Amino acid sequence: MRRAARGGVSQRKAQGAHYTPEPLVAHLIGEATRGWKPSSPAWKLVDPACGSGNFLVAAARELAPRVREPMARFLAARVHGVDIDPVAVKLARASLLAMLPARTASATRAKVARALARHVVELDALSPKAARFLDSDGFDLILGNPPFLNQLEKGTAATRARAGEIAVATGGAVKRYADLAVAFLLTSLPRLAPGGRLAFVMPQSFLSTGDARGARDAALGLASLRAIWSCRESIFEDANVRVCAVAFERDGARRKSSGVRRAFGADFRALRGSVAAPRPGDESWATLLADGFGAPRAAVTQRTEGGAIGDIAFATADFRDQYYGLRGAIVEDGAGPRLVTTKHIDLAHCAWGSCDIRALGEKFARPTIARERLDGVKGMHAWLDARLVPKILVATQTRVIEAWVDARGEAAPLVPLITVTPRDGVDIWKLAAAVASPVVAARALALYAGSAMSAGAIKLSAKQLLAMPLPTDAAAWRASAAHFKSASNARSADARASALTEFAEASCAAHGLRGGELREVMEFWTSRV
Repeated sequence: MRRAARGGVSQRKAQGAHYTPEPLVAHLIGEATRGWKPSSPAWKLVDPACGSGNFLVAAARELAPRVREPMARFLAARVHGVDIDPVAVKLARASLLAMLPARTASATRAKVARALARHVVELDALSPKAARFLDSDGFDLILGNPPFLNQLEKGTAATRARAGEIAVATGGAVKRYADLAVAFLLTSLPRLAPGGRLAFVMPQSFLSTGDARGARDAALGLASLRAIWSCRESIFEDANVRVCAVAFERDGARRKSSGVRRAFGADFRALRGSVAAPRPGDESWATLLADGFGAPRAAVTQRTEGGAIGDIAFATADFRDQYYGLRGAIVEDGAGPRLVTTKHIDLAHCAWGSCDIRALGEKFARPTIARERLDGVKGMHAWLDARLVPKILVATQTRVIEAWVDARGEAAPLVPLITVTPRDGVDIWKLAAAVASPVVAARALALYAGSAMSAGAIKLSAKQLLAMPLPTDAAAWRASAAHFKSASNARSADARASALTEFAEASCAAHGLRGGELREVMEFWTSRV
């Protein structure tokens, strides 16, 4: 069933279809078939979103010689594919048929064509009808690049009915904003034969977003993760999407695990050493590639023996109700509270009044809130009163944790700033030093790489920020707070930079880092600042 494009996007974008680069195809096939042997004489492989067949063609080219089968027999007996696009299905069949040697007899060629017509078919792989085609005796190999459909974009988000189908098909593991590719993963893993392998291209966000956490756990309940890859580059010529790749083995958990093989970058270079396989309940799989993303190893192993930021603070992020509630109430250089945006926030500095910003479609140099214009807007007066308190404003989508202390409570935040307020008796400068710590920045990148809008940026939710570790060395923590306050009150950029360096070193020491670990985190942080 072909689904029409919605929201003014192209048919291909609406289907999430993009041509997979050959080096990525080769890497996945290599990972899926490393040490692999067919489980039975009747073994099969399938791509549940085969498009024009580049995974199937590459797999046939690689595996037919390995299993010592003539290409005609391999194509007729082993290769299966499903796609929602009838044109793509025809192209896939033609590409596979073109692999036959030129000397192939016409009768043999016709026999292969008939087999491909039965085995490479137009179907929605997530539909009950496709389940009858795919739920046979199991597949030894499942390969592919399932469709990426952003559930936050109107043109690619699933309809309510479609979302219901997907929830049923995945046992409720795919919900909210998880990408549709996750549904393909969870419906494909049970279709592996014992000992079978699956290798998929996935959106990079699958590694770290909270919305995909249930799906990651569900996947581990079905198979063992054997290999993982990602990169900072966008390697798709026709799509600005960052991807990862995962390879699983069915029933692999019953064998002694040798860890997860890792590769990173557009050149698929192997990362040193394997890492322990993830377990259900792990917050993120991005940590498996932390060194590839540039996060210091010390950040991955950092623990919360001294407690978490949530022990001494509250944090909240406002939403669309507060954002649109300000419509008509933002005025240029008025007498009301200053309106501070992400663009204004830097580390220990607020640039309000020194740069132009856009808010709700209008341009401002010195945005302020006219309180009287909030009359009649439900909840907005209470919201403003709650925000006009001493606090720390934290920007998102940044390269380090950019935090500014509003010690007098004179500014109001605009979405998506995070507002952090100290619990009773907590010094706001100590809290700010804990929030802005290089250790927190490094750990955030290690845990949530891939969830931000740009490669290398750090994205934290209020809940995730509160879970970050507190310093354990009280004296060094006090020193880091004093340096952060000095940076915040500095009269020049040079003075602020000098104070921030002292803050960072003291903060690393406050987290118990010494020697090489301290230098590693400082090099990470200073390169990003």
